[in-house]
Amino acid sequence: MNLSWIDAGIVLGYLILVVSVGIYMERRAGKNIETYFLGGHTMPWWLLGMSGSSTYFDIAGTMWMVSVFYVLGMKGMWEHWFWTFPFAGFVMAYKAKWAYRSRVLTAMEWLTFRYGDGPSGQAARYTNVILSLILMVLMLGYAGTGVGKFVEEFLPIKKSIAIPLLFALTGIYVILGGFFSVVFSDFFQTILLGFASIYIAVIAFIKIDITAFKQLVGSDWFSIQPVWKLANPPTNYVDAFGLLIMLWVSKGVIGLFSTGGIAPGPEFQRCLAAKSESDASKMGFAWGMVLSVRWALVIAFTIFGLSILANQGKLIDSERVLPMVLNNVLPVGIKGIIIAGLVAAFMSTFDSTLNVAASFVVNDLVKPIWKKATNKNLMFVSYFSTATFVLLGIIISLRIEQIRDIWNPINFALGTSLLAPGLLASYWWRLNGWTHCFSGLITLIAAFYVNLFTDMRELQYFPLLAGISFLSTIVASYIFKPAPEETLKKYYFQIRPFGVWKPVKLMFEKSGQNVPRFERDKFDIPVAIVATLFFIFLYLFVMNLVLHNWERIFWLSIFLLAGSTFLYLFWWKKLE
Repeated sequence: MNLSWIDAGIVLGYLILVVSVGIYMERRAGKNIETYFLGGHTMPWWLLGMSGSSTYFDIAGTMWMVSVFYVLGMKGMWEHWFWTFPFAGFVMAYKAKWAYRSRVLTAMEWLTFRYGDGPSGQAARYTNVILSLILMVLMLGYAGTGVGKFVEEFLPIKKSIAIPLLFALTGIYVILGGFFSVVFSDFFQTILLGFASIYIAVIAFIKIDITAFKQLVGSDWFSIQPVWKLANPPTNYVDAFGLLIMLWVSKGVIGLFSTGGIAPGPEFQRCLAAKSESDASKMGFAWGMVLSVRWALVIAFTIFGLSILANQGKLIDSERVLPMVLNNVLPVGIKGIIIAGLVAAFMSTFDSTLNVAASFVVNDLVKPIWKKATNKNLMFVSYFSTATFVLLGIIISLRIEQIRDIWNPINFALGTSLLAPGLLASYWWRLNGWTHCFSGLITLIAAFYVNLFTDMRELQYFPLLAGISFLSTIVASYIFKPAPEETLKKYYFQIRPFGVWKPVKLMFEKSGQNVPRFERDKFDIPVAIVATLFFIFLYLFVMNLVLHNWERIFWLSIFLLAGSTFLYLFWWKKLE
C-alpha cells in the first residue's frame, strides 16, 4: 500500500533534516581523527546513551523481533538472549569503566594495549580488524535487507532503488560530520523512535480487546516458562525447544562477560567518547533505559498483527507483520511520523556501523603502516573508506531476501571465530596476541567449512564452533608465552580487572609495589548481575503493561523497586 502525499512529505522532510544535521556538524567534527571519531570527549553521558540506544533500534532487528513473538508468543523472549539483550547491565557495572581507562581510540587499538605493540599484538590487531570489517559489511547488508523489505511495502519503488538512496543519504552525513553527526542525528532519531513506540503501544493498550485476544491465542501464548518441546513447533524451530533455549542463553551469557571478539558494538566507542569514567558508566545505564520503549513497540505490533490476521484469515511471511500492521492501524499523518521513525531506526544503526568501521581502517590499518600520514591524509582515508563501505553494503543488501538468512550466519558462524579470546583476554593473564590469532584462524576455518559444505543448523554448529574456539585458545595459551611483563603490568595498572591476575600482582610485589583493585570496583559483579536482572524485568514490564497482564506486572514492579534501590545504593552513589 502506497503512502499518502502527507505521509510521504513527512518522511522526506525527516530525511532532509538528518542530512542537514550532518552538513551543520562538518566544522565541529574537526580535522583530527580523535575529534572525528570520538567527538573530543565533549558530549554528555545522556546524549551518548540516547544515541547508542537508537543504534540498537534497527528496523531489520525490529521486524525480526516482531516475527519471533508472532510465532512463539512470550516464549520468544528466550530467543533474544542470543544477541545479549540485557547487555547494558554489564556495561554500566564495569565494562564501560574498563574501556574508558584504556584511553585508546578504537576497540582494535585495545588489542595492542592488552597484548603489547610488538609482532604478536599487531598480528592480533590486524586479524581482528580484517574479520571485524568483513562482519560489519555483512551487518550493513543485514540493515539494508530489513529497510528494503520495509520500504517496498509503502513506496512505489523497488528495493534496488530505495536501498542505494537511503545508504547514500546516511553516508553523506556520516562523512561530513563524523561522530558528532552520528550522535546528534541519533538524538533526533531517538526522540522520533520514542514517540513512535509510545504511540503504537498506547493505541494497542486502548484498542485491543484483551479478553478476545486471550481467547484467540490461548493462555500458553503468555507463558515465558521454558519448555522442552513446543506443542506445535513452527518450521524454523524443528529442534527441541529446550535445547534452543540452552543455545540462546549460553551465547547471551558469553556476550555479557565478553569485552572483545569481532567488531565490538558501538557501546565501546561511546564509552571511549565519554567525558569521564563515571559518565561512561552512566551512559550504559541510559542506553538500557531508553531501549525499553522498543519492547513496548514490538509487543504492540505483535498483538495487532495476530488480531488483524486472525480476523482476515490470512497467512503471511512473519517478517512482514510489522509493515502490514502499519498499513491497517495508523491514520494519515501519524503513519508518516511512525514510518519516518522506523527509517530513522535504520539510519541510526547504519551510521554508527559506518563510523566505527571507518575508524578501524584509519586508526588500525592505515595509521600503523603510513606513519608519516598527516591529519589531512587520514581524514581523506576516512572519507574514502566510508564511501566504500556504503557501496559494499548496497551490493550485499540487494542479494539477500530474508533477514534470517544473514542474521544467523553473522551471529552463530563468523561471530564465533574469536569468541573465546574476546571473552578471556580481559580476565586471564596468560593470553597473548599469537594465542588470539591462532584460535581465530582455527575457528574461522571450521566456520567456513560448516557453512559452505554442511547442512548443519545453529543448534548443531554453534556448540561445535564455540568448543573449537575455547579449546584452541586454552591450548595456544600454553604453547605461546604470555604478553610481555611490562605490557601486562601496564594493562593491570590502568584497568584493575578481576579474574586470574595473581601472577601479574606478584610482578608488582617483586618490585615493591602494591597495586590493589580500586575500592569503588568491589561491587562490580553484584551490580552487573542485579542490573542485568533489572533490565530483563523492565523490558518484561513494558510488554506486559501493553498486554494488561496485571498479575505479572505486580511482581515485576516489586523486583524493579528492589533492584533500583540496590543499584542506587551500590552503584549510583559510588560513582565518582
